[in-house]
Amino acid sequence: MKPIYIGRQPIINANKSIFGYEMLFRRSDENFADIVDNLSATASVLENMYDAGFKTLTSDKIAFINITPNILGQGIIDLLPKDKIVLEILETSKIDDSAVSIIKYFKNKGFRFALDDFVYGREWEPILRLSDYVKIDVKQYSKDEIKEILLFLKNYGIKFLAEKVELDEDFYFYKSLGFHLYQGYFFQKPSVLSSVSLDPSYKILINIFNAFQANADIEQIESLFKTSPALVFRLLRLINSVFYGFAATISSLKQAIVLLGYENVSRWVLTIMLASSKGDLTPDLLLESAIVKGRTMEAICNKFISKSLADKAFLVGMLSLVSVALGMPFKELLKKINVDSVIEGALVEHKGKLGELVEFMDAFYSGYYFLANTILKQINPLAKVEDVLGMDSEALMYLEAVKKSVYGAI
Repeated sequence: MKPIYIGRQPIINANKSIFGYEMLFRRSDENFADIVDNLSATASVLENMYDAGFKTLTSDKIAFINITPNILGQGIIDLLPKDKIVLEILETSKIDDSAVSIIKYFKNKGFRFALDDFVYGREWEPILRLSDYVKIDVKQYSKDEIKEILLFLKNYGIKFLAEKVELDEDFYFYKSLGFHLYQGYFFQKPSVLSSVSLDPSYKILINIFNAFQANADIEQIESLFKTSPALVFRLLRLINSVFYGFAATISSLKQAIVLLGYENVSRWVLTIMLASSKGDLTPDLLLESAIVKGRTMEAICNKFISKSLADKAFLVGMLSLVSVALGMPFKELLKKINVDSVIEGALVEHKGKLGELVEFMDAFYSGYYFLANTILKQINPLAKVEDVLGMDSEALMYLEAVKKSVYGAI
């Protein structure tokens, strides 16, 4: 399991109602950040927002996210919902013609921008004209200096955000000067929200990303995803987030990939890669078992139930152990993803043929072969436990081949 930490500080309007939240990089539940690499920090914030859910983190308010112009060029921002995001350009950003060009490109796509801890310099002039908000650290200036700054900026048509406001009386003073938004300890200190997710192998991420770059067909992409239960589950969670409020329920991995689109899935994989430590090459034994169980159930379904249910059978098998890996009951797990009712019924209530298959697999993996054989005969009178033993062995051999190709000899 992978812990998720993300900092959040409210941004309020003149009526002291919450306008949005600044989303902050955090490594732990301690409320400070030690940022070495801005790209990795931003990717980590985005990855955690995708996993934890945008609406959960922001209550459907605006999210302010720190970026630099070179981060925009990575392609990981395109996944964000433009109407719910303000991209906050860090004051340490290098501003040149290339930076102006990429900011203008995203501005034309509908994104809004804020300038963080703004200090005027001639190079910032073209960026000012593209920005929607200017954040002014009121601790850096005297009150007279702040009046002069606002007077200078008033012709740019920009909204002013006062940050590091510590006292209520200061809030009313800055409000009288014409600030539109406010952020600081007078209202609330940053808080750290935490959750858990599953961490896919960095090498698998590379293989999938490279397949996208090579324009691999959907069958090859799907096959690579099936080697990572962690990534399958996180893809299903991404679809269920506010970013992609699809009405359709998911009945197969292929459908999930097609629904999001190659570009979006590729960018999401890249985001996880950029946020990754790159160092964890240790296979998770429980998630390995999820691969085997999913493939075995898929094979049983293909031969003894119905090929039309095989994709669902794979997801049922894989998700049944993802639930265990997360320590999360099925009902809670299924609140985070939007799967087909057949899959949900099989997991929660053991309904239908896939529900019977779940009961068979439970008995089979527990070594209760007489009970397993009885259930299997109900599924299909022609099926035998010996057949399933062969399918399970093939799934294990497949897993070993995957491990060898991903991790090398282990």
